[in-house]
Amino acid sequence: MKKKTIIPSTVIALGVTSFLTDVSSEMIYPLIPLFVSTLGSGALILGVIEGVAETTASMLKLLSGTWSDRSGKRKPLVLAGYILSSLMRPLIGAVSAAWQIVIIRMMDRVGKGIRTAPRDALIAQATPAGMRGKAYGFHRAMDHAGAMTVPIFALAVIMTLVLAAGRRDTLQILRWTFALALVPGILAALTIVFFVKEGQAEKTPGSSRRFSPKSADPGFMRFLAVLVLFTLGNSSDAFLLFRAREAIHQSGILFDWVRKTPLLGETVCAFGSPEKQKQVVDILFLPLIWSFFHLVKSSFSTSLGSLSDRVGRKPVITAGWGIYAAVYICFAFLDAFPRNLQVPATFVLFAVYALFYAFSEGAEKALVSEMVVPERRGAAFGLYHFSIGLAALPASILFGLLYSRFGARIAFGTGAGLALIAMILLGIWIREPERERMG
Repeated sequence: MKKKTIIPSTVIALGVTSFLTDVSSEMIYPLIPLFVSTLGSGALILGVIEGVAETTASMLKLLSGTWSDRSGKRKPLVLAGYILSSLMRPLIGAVSAAWQIVIIRMMDRVGKGIRTAPRDALIAQATPAGMRGKAYGFHRAMDHAGAMTVPIFALAVIMTLVLAAGRRDTLQILRWTFALALVPGILAALTIVFFVKEGQAEKTPGSSRRFSPKSADPGFMRFLAVLVLFTLGNSSDAFLLFRAREAIHQSGILFDWVRKTPLLGETVCAFGSPEKQKQVVDILFLPLIWSFFHLVKSSFSTSLGSLSDRVGRKPVITAGWGIYAAVYICFAFLDAFPRNLQVPATFVLFAVYALFYAFSEGAEKALVSEMVVPERRGAAFGLYHFSIGLAALPASILFGLLYSRFGARIAFGTGAGLALIAMILLGIWIREPERERMG
């Protein structure tokens, strides 16, 4: 008899919430490198911003996951986390110096830290074991789909501000765009309130809700150790945007193309000096490439998460990490591409890089859910995210230092090397627990 494979309504509602949250977040995130540059800072401060933000989130994921296990209630923490992020995120547009972004990004990620582990445990609780890869893949697909709508909205905002409101200051345009991110954030919180249902907490006979490493599958802690090594080479994706913007801005090829485009070229030329016009082109290009990136992630996340239900988690995760290493090597040499090929090469690289996420995100979370008993999943997911965040701060700061001191090739090459070592260790050191697979 064929097993039921319909995605549960709670998972769908959480997916819609993530869609709306991502719309809000991605109105801001891909423009942070440009915003930092416009405020007069560079790669090192960008590394500090992203590293501090992600590390803050990861520490709170551990605490909130553990608390949700002990209280038996996950939805209130999920709701609180989404509300906090939605209110804090748009405040980035009010800063006057790049270092101030660190504080706001940190508070934004506090919200993410509060909600993430309980939300992941809710998904596992609502989903049969044989389709968790598909459920987590779907959730990630919805999250990524939110970013696809951002460039159209951002372009409409920019053209309205330039052509209708007469705005010419790129910094003011960025501030207005950030402020509008409040709207989808509020809608995300309302979706949690009205559509996410929390069922009866699961319980394994003879087991307590207190988590300890000894209570987990023996491979769980080894998996986290390998994950930390991989994350040390996995710096913020903001550096990929920084690298793409740097290479294409220097070549000037995209600027030449945009100036020849009707209406769009008129909008850009209204900004006076060529340097200001190039900044406007960057504002348009970065959300566009980020949207394309999320389009590919959204298109493949569900199917590749489901693939891990059939062939196993390890092979799918290994494929994703291998893709990551290859793409980082290519980004190291992006400026060596012929001038006319840099823009299409950037789109190709982001498309392939998106497959790294599609292969790894759903499979990793499904593997975590299977390595612990149900009533400890909140803490396990918290520890999973904490392990990633523990390495995120040194990873991003190290990458920023290498980028600033030695250039992009050394920085991206180091990330690729660490990913390859982690991929080998995953293959020889980690064993998947036995589980029921989909037929």
